[in-house]
Amino acid sequence: MSGEIDTALREFVTSRLPQLRRTAFLMCGDWQMATELTRATLSRLVVDSRRDAVADPDVFVYADLMEACRRRNRRREHVFVASEGAAGVEAESILLLDALHKLTPRCRAVLVLRYWDSFDVDATGAILDLDDEQVSAYERAGLAALERLLGESEAAMAG
Repeated sequence: MSGEIDTALREFVTSRLPQLRRTAFLMCGDWQMATELTRATLSRLVVDSRRDAVADPDVFVYADLMEACRRRNRRREHVFVASEGAAGVEAESILLLDALHKLTPRCRAVLVLRYWDSFDVDATGAILDLDDEQVSAYERAGLAALERLLGESEAAMAG
């Protein structure tokens, strides 16, 4: 039985690692920190799964990752760090990431889960421990703020 659990965990970790790391980057803005947070989250998944304490691995890893990002953001001001070799990154992508990181952490988490990770409202609520109405409210507020921030950035670039 343990071998089956280990095989399933290995497959889960392998399949989710790139997306989880990207999600962590969108939340914290630093690829090195995103890697560390993702590894720690996946380690906790393995430990808790072996203790039979994980009902839904996707909800577990995204909830744990969002909580880890929230705790990390409380301790240190956000500093956007592009990945090595980022030459050729479109200016629009940088403006979007900058605007995303100006949102409140909860709005950012909802938008990342809904639009980058394609979770529905119910799953997003389960991950963030919010009801559907709260998810929708954070989504509306986040999208409105993002639109405003991007407009301000475009105006500033236009001179």
